[in-house]
Amino acid sequence: MNENQYMNIYSNTECHLSVLGDQPYPAFELRNIVRFLDQHEPQFSEKLLTHVGLNKLDLELASIPAYKVLAAMKLCAEQFGPILGARIGQTYEIKDLGVFGYAIASTQRLEQAIEMEGKYYPLLGNILKRSNTIKDHLMFETMINVQNIDQDAFSFFVALGNSARMQIARTIFGEDLSYHSVSFTFEDEAHRAEYEAIYGCPVEFNDKQNSWTIERIQFSRERKQHHYTDINEYLPYCNELIASLKQDSSLVNEIQQILISCAGDYPDIEMLASAFNVSSRTLRRQLANIGTSYQKILNKVRCQLSIEYLTRTEISIEAISSVIGFNDVTNFRHAFKKWVGQTPSYYRKTYQKKPAPLSV
Repeated sequence: MNENQYMNIYSNTECHLSVLGDQPYPAFELRNIVRFLDQHEPQFSEKLLTHVGLNKLDLELASIPAYKVLAAMKLCAEQFGPILGARIGQTYEIKDLGVFGYAIASTQRLEQAIEMEGKYYPLLGNILKRSNTIKDHLMFETMINVQNIDQDAFSFFVALGNSARMQIARTIFGEDLSYHSVSFTFEDEAHRAEYEAIYGCPVEFNDKQNSWTIERIQFSRERKQHHYTDINEYLPYCNELIASLKQDSSLVNEIQQILISCAGDYPDIEMLASAFNVSSRTLRRQLANIGTSYQKILNKVRCQLSIEYLTRTEISIEAISSVIGFNDVTNFRHAFKKWVGQTPSYYRKTYQKKPAPLSV
């Protein structure tokens, strides 16, 4: 099987790439952060918007460049810690998520809502890689920082996301719903009691991974609100929104598509710059201005391709290493461990889906 056949396998997957640099990110996240700050820390709210170069009118747009959202989260984390994210998540309402929120609220059971979130998560912001497993009576979800986002910003995002997810779920499926456990890679022992009250479960700090679990018996919970229409009414709009995100023009998107099409024989920064009719110095500056770099984009593409091959095919790790541009499989293993926090073989064993038949 040659490299083009490998790329054909990849092109049939539902791979969602990064939210680096100037790529569009749903505006509701920053809108909700600012709404909370307006009520509790109005002076800091103004400072935050100035810091990211936005105003209140910008927050009404459908999307905002990803680097601005991440810069806002980093500033919030530095000032208040990740606990602020957990507090903000408690204020989320179904309407805040737009069409996706109403689609979730129209699902009949919690299991269906979880499946829908997994399918349409780009509409919620594609900052992290999520991996789900079922073991015994629990569902585990691990959140992996594959894009090497600043740790403060990432911790803030994870704390907020866990809180917002549970807040929305309780609104739909009952106030007594809770996680079984929540684990963080960061330390915030001073706020342990508050985290555990928000999530409704024990919280572990300084863990090896950011994750949460929920009891499978909760999957059968039925929605408590009955004024939403059938889920199928909203799905076409969700599909349209995802398509618009994929088509949204950005420098990072264009570079990613070029790298994906190269099947491991990646152009260097000088060759890319020529493709955009600018100097390599100018391209580096443009990427730096939106909070990223050529190497970060290349690493993300390689990482995401690796994950797709490991979980959706039976291609050997040595072959994956070669097809994504590594000359030595040992270097690939080290790089993957750095990206994901796990070895390729462990990741495949844990998360591999049953592969579709491949034509050779």
